[in-house]
Amino acid sequence: MRHSHTLTRAQAASAASSRPAAAGLPCLSQPSAEQPGRPELAALGVLLSFGLASTGALRCDSSEPFEPERTVQMSNWSGTHTLTADRLYSPESVDELKDLVAFANKRGQKIRPLGTGLSPNGLALSDVGMLSMVQLDGIISVDVQAQTITVEAGARVSQILEELHKYNLTLSNFSSITEQQIAGWTQTSAHGTGARIPTVDEMITKMTVVTPGRGTLELSPDGPNADLFRWMRVGVGSLGVVSQVTLQCIPRYTLHEKTYCTTVDELRKNHTRLLQTYRHVRYMWVPNTETIVVVISDVAKPGAKAKASRPEAERVAPFRKLLRELKPDCGNIEDHNFAQLREMCLLIDPLNPKHVARVNKTEAEFWKLSEGERIDDSLAILGFECGGTQWVLENCFPCGTIDKPSMADIDYLVELKQTIEREGIAAASPIEQRWTSRSTSPMSPAFSKNEKDIFSWVGVIMYTFDEAAPQIKDKFRAYAEKHADQTFKYGGAFHWAKIDLDFHKGAARLADLKHNYGQRFDLTEFRKLKKSLDPKNLFGNKLMDTVLSP
Repeated sequence: MRHSHTLTRAQAASAASSRPAAAGLPCLSQPSAEQPGRPELAALGVLLSFGLASTGALRCDSSEPFEPERTVQMSNWSGTHTLTADRLYSPESVDELKDLVAFANKRGQKIRPLGTGLSPNGLALSDVGMLSMVQLDGIISVDVQAQTITVEAGARVSQILEELHKYNLTLSNFSSITEQQIAGWTQTSAHGTGARIPTVDEMITKMTVVTPGRGTLELSPDGPNADLFRWMRVGVGSLGVVSQVTLQCIPRYTLHEKTYCTTVDELRKNHTRLLQTYRHVRYMWVPNTETIVVVISDVAKPGAKAKASRPEAERVAPFRKLLRELKPDCGNIEDHNFAQLREMCLLIDPLNPKHVARVNKTEAEFWKLSEGERIDDSLAILGFECGGTQWVLENCFPCGTIDKPSMADIDYLVELKQTIEREGIAAASPIEQRWTSRSTSPMSPAFSKNEKDIFSWVGVIMYTFDEAAPQIKDKFRAYAEKHADQTFKYGGAFHWAKIDLDFHKGAARLADLKHNYGQRFDLTEFRKLKKSLDPKNLFGNKLMDTVLSP
């Protein structure tokens, strides 16, 4: 069952010019193609997310197994990282993939594996050469009895969820956006939220990987290369090209979600209970206010009824009032949603801490009016609008065990919020906080040998607007440095898809980063494996070579 998604050159150029504009924050309704800011990747638009556009003529090279695109302009979905790649390979079959890896190894040609480009840090980008798995996206099989699905590495998470729903199955957890390719999603140890649910790499039960140094490997937790299997699950695209994975699934389920606002004092009283009781827990901290938005959900009980929230027109009234006050000539805004109104308010003065604080206070009013409940399929509940184009930095740090949370996760946010307010950082809402249980993949930020350990994931953002993009980047660097200081203090590490060298400039900061990663991960063993699997560093790029170097 194959579904090839190939762009013609004209389609690719059109995709590159249609990157979505900035939008708002997570809302209570299920994201749709009409909502602004979300990188919707339609069936024929998978390459939209990294803005593929060819700027040079194809040149034939008979020594290559098949012709690549040349001088291709690339960017991640938010446009924060761009470059021109000399070559972009897109194999159409596993045999072509194997031939390409063998050719690249013989020639020393870079072929950094590329997914859908959703990583805010441009993790997969390489100006020398990249390998896109966009055409290897087939659903191979679904084993209903074993509750597993086997797919090619380019299959998107949304595509997998759609297929599983035909069999009344689903994935145990997934990220707010579901347009990642499955290989990139698992290779970076992505996550949803739930202190009893691990990162997504733990779903893998089997995988096939094509390597330059050791050929094609079939890996599983009980096979002859069980230890390598655990390392390869989160190989960050640096050990080999994942060609196929089998994922453990669960029966499809319905969630009962509740959203309410609270304060730090009340949260400290209830935090342990929330993590231990609910399947999914998410907090959104609103800087410059005392408001913390709590979003909790658990499997819906038979016959349960939800206390609905107010209509959006009523909930967004504070934003309409603020916008008319700040910009009397704003025109007709009666039909604008939360995301649009919030963006219009921020855009007026996005670098002014006092202005951003005022917008944040208005958002706190919005969330207080948004308290309520809903019952729906897990896919509808767990997917949510992540906002517009933005600079992002997310970390992961230990916070005790599921039996006894340490409260370090609450302390972390209190300290970070105090820093933002004390130093006048123009930090837009929200600071999002989620949780997972541990991963047994050694390169996962949530790796632990203790099965009861839990980890908190904290993401900070700053929305980008074309009118002030360079200045916003500079401001976010200062914000990110504070976040990095907190991360290292609490023994954490950054999400592989979000660590960004732009925010670790200078010898001292880079040294701190590398020291921290040397403490958190067994990089000596990882480099040893890489030397065996990819002896010519075909899968390296500036980001990974810098972070992983001795």
